[in-house]
Amino acid sequence: MSLSTLRSTRITAGWLWFTPLVAGLVALAFLPPVLEGGARMGLMHGFSLVCHQIPERSLAIGGVPIALCHRCTGLLVGLAVGLAVAPLLIRSASAAGRRLLGGVPGRHRAAVLLLLALIPASVDWALGATGLWANTPTSRVLTGAIIGLVAGLLIGRAFLRPPVRSLSLTHT
Repeated sequence: MSLSTLRSTRITAGWLWFTPLVAGLVALAFLPPVLEGGARMGLMHGFSLVCHQIPERSLAIGGVPIALCHRCTGLLVGLAVGLAVAPLLIRSASAAGRRLLGGVPGRHRAAVLLLLALIPASVDWALGATGLWANTPTSRVLTGAIIGLVAGLLIGRAFLRPPVRSLSLTHT
């Protein structure tokens, strides 16, 4: 990636506010071990709306679990990384997506990529649920990170692409 390619990437206001917002959520998720009482409980409650927070399936710092389980942590960190690196990788990632999914109509490629990103997590979960294989904290974090990274790159691509000109429906 050359500096001129980065300069030609259109950074939008949406990307500029959404990327730090997601990074802030990552930071908040790691705060419970350093908070006390009501602050910890409030933060844990907030994240409980999107995550089961089972302690043995969550990263812990000093024996205190963070606000997300392994897979949700991977997903959120992957989302933040995908958004952060999108300006650097958007052209090469888009080209790779077109090569990989050349036969898929353009309007469906993002959905297909997200479905493909879900496969490792689905297999990891299914094998664990059936007892055929015991998934691990590492497998849960990594499979969540795959989903988050793909989602972050796709969201970043949406923020960084030039707006599509709409057709005028007015009569002349």
